[in-house]
Amino acid sequence: MEAIITREEGKALVAIDGRLDTVTSAELKNQLEAAGLEGMDLELDFSRVEYISSAGLRLLVALQKQAMAGGTKLTVKNINRVVQEVFKVSGLNKAITVL
Repeated sequence: MEAIITREEGKALVAIDGRLDTVTSAELKNQLEAAGLEGMDLELDFSRVEYISSAGLRLLVALQKQAMAGGTKLTVKNINRVVQEVFKVSGLNKAITVL
């Protein structure tokens, strides 16, 4: 998993490439914390995410809670059909803004 983080007008754009599983979700969490994105809206580009596990879903739930507590927004965009199905089955598509 690789994540490229860029900042743009109060928003952090995160392009993720690879799988979001137990190991890589922890790596992504650490990268996001180290980037100092507090107070910024977070937009995750999933166009190159091929798989998401329950650990990845937990990370997204935690990011959504942080965003709500901090008065910011979390958005996930460009999800493929496989990941979209996981979002639907888990109900995450109703808790997180998906574009």
